[in-house]
Order: sequence, then structure tokens, then C-alpha cells
Amino acid sequence: MKRTKSILIICIIGISFVSCKTKSISVKVLKPAEIYVPSNIKTLAVVNRSLPAKGNGNQFNNVVEGIISGEGLFVDREASQRTVNGLADGLQNSPRFSITVPDGLNLRGTGTAKFPAPLPWQQVSQICRDYSADALILLETFDSNTSKRFGSQQKTVKEDNKDVTYTEYRATIDISINAGWRIYDPKNQKIIDQNVFTDRKAWNRNGRTKAEAQNNLPKQAYAVKDAGYYAGKRYAVRISPNWIWVSRHYFVKGNDDFKNAKYKADAKQWEDAADIWKMYVNDPDIKIAGRACYNMALASEIFGKFDIALNWAQKAYADYHLKDARQYINILENRIRDAERLDRQMNN
Repeated sequence: MKRTKSILIICIIGISFVSCKTKSISVKVLKPAEIYVPSNIKTLAVVNRSLPAKGNGNQFNNVVEGIISGEGLFVDREASQRTVNGLADGLQNSPRFSITVPDGLNLRGTGTAKFPAPLPWQQVSQICRDYSADALILLETFDSNTSKRFGSQQKTVKEDNKDVTYTEYRATIDISINAGWRIYDPKNQKIIDQNVFTDRKAWNRNGRTKAEAQNNLPKQAYAVKDAGYYAGKRYAVRISPNWIWVSRHYFVKGNDDFKNAKYKADAKQWEDAADIWKMYVNDPDIKIAGRACYNMALASEIFGKFDIALNWAQKAYADYHLKDARQYINILENRIRDAERLDRQMNN
């Protein structure tokens, strides 16, 4: 099976905890995108098209809505641009795409939750040529909704060596962003993706009074714009492979050689550690043999050899009945499926 070089785990840091028999590590892995973008597309231009065209009446409606909702004038206008910026920033370190945000390009849509007619392909092609892009991403619709909640609970603190009970109030502002995106592929004259995604972001603040808790919340306009930026970054994750941190553990107890292998692993000398563990994969003590096989599975995953890692984990579970290996088998099966998707997305 073909493998993508960039899916190899490249960084192992930090020790989460040490138990009596295992040690946890954090591992950085590449996850495939949720949405498939053809592998020939390398550079994306992203533009805001969610603002209403002049004279269609929605500009006035948006102003009125901003006043009624308390967001202020033109907040959705600024928040939609922050959404585009969030997408661009989210793709800056993408292993898959380069990104450009054309400055001064004024594309207008409906200004509502309804998608406008697709941009003409001649115009899409011209924009992509002007900005050296292989595809065009448009934020076609944008809408924000705000809700506020209040709660309270009894709290006890020490004051002058006495327990003092008081009511603590909690205020919450919850912002929902509905962002409608289209990805245009001018070469094949195909819309790769057309979806509306809803992302939420909330802030909680406490106070001795309801008014104090509410005053501690961020301003509504700020919250909407920040939530828009977050929604843009979420779309970046959906269309591009992204690095995430995951937790793994391995066995450090078994015999004196396991202790030595732990020091090798701590020093990132995984090949040396694996050489030690491999000596015990058929040990007469099934506990030691199972742990050795499990550790070999982890070492193989770190080397990017997921099929071999799965074989070791299956051996630990099937032959030596190591319960920890059952969950690891599922993890490795998912990694193999992800590797196949990454091969297709990265064209490597």
C-alpha cells in the first residue's frame, strides 16, 4: 500500500503521566481533510461575497438587524471579512495549500442566508489568473445569531477566618455563525463544495451580581467578529489536512531491559528501544511478551509503518490477551484508512 511521507509522525514530546506500568506521550499526526479537493489544486484565492449588492434592499435590512440585535452597525460586514481572514490564517501552515486573499476585489451576493447564483466561470477563471490561483473559495452567505444566558450558584469563601456564603452569577454569550462556502474549480468548471456550516463560540463570565457578570462579558460586536474568525479556521480544517496532537502510551515495566528501553524512548532513540522490545515478543511470560508486542506496535506507528503496527497490536491481543491492545487495534485501523485518504488528497 502506498504511503504519504508527510503522514509520518514527526514529533513526540512531553510526558503526560507515568503510571506503575505505562508511560504516556503526545504525538503529532496528520489528519485528512473532511472535504476532497482535487490534488492538482495547490493555490487557493479566498474572497468575501456575502455582502449585499447595492440597491437590493438587504443593506438596509442588515443595518436594522444590527441595531435591534445590539450588535451595532455593520458588525456582520466586519465579521464576514474576519471569517475570510480566519480561513486564510488557518491555511497558512497547511501542508496542502498556498493561500491568497485578493485585496480590493469587490464581489457581492444576496446579503442573506440564501446562496446567490454561482459566479460565472469566465469571471472565476479571470480571478484565478489574476491572482495565480488554481481554485477560488467564496464566502457566499453569512449570518450570526446571538443568545445570552444567566445562571447562579452558591459559593463559600473564607473571610476573616469565617465561611461566607454568597450567590455567584454566571453570564454566557453564545454566538452562532452560519457560513455558506463555495469552492470553484475553473479548470473543470465544477463547484467542488457548496455547504453551509454552523459553528458556535461561547464566553462565560462570573460576578457577584447579575449586572457585574454581564459587564464582564466581551462586547457583543467583538464576540461576533471573533466567532466569525473561528468559523473561518474551522472551514480550513475541513478542506485541508491538519496536524493534531494525540496521546499514546507504552509499557515501561516488565524487566530490567524494559527500563533500559524506556530511557532510549525518552531520548527519541526509538529504533534502539524497538531492538530491546523485539527480544521479548515471544517471551515465555505472556505478560512480558504482550507488552513487548504492544510496544513494537507503537514503535512501528512512529516509523509510519501502520500495517506492521497493526500486526503487532493484533499479536499482543490475540496471542497474549493484552486488553490494552484492543483499543489500539481500532486506532491503527483508523490510521490506515486515514493514510489512504491522505494519499489521495496529497497526491503523493
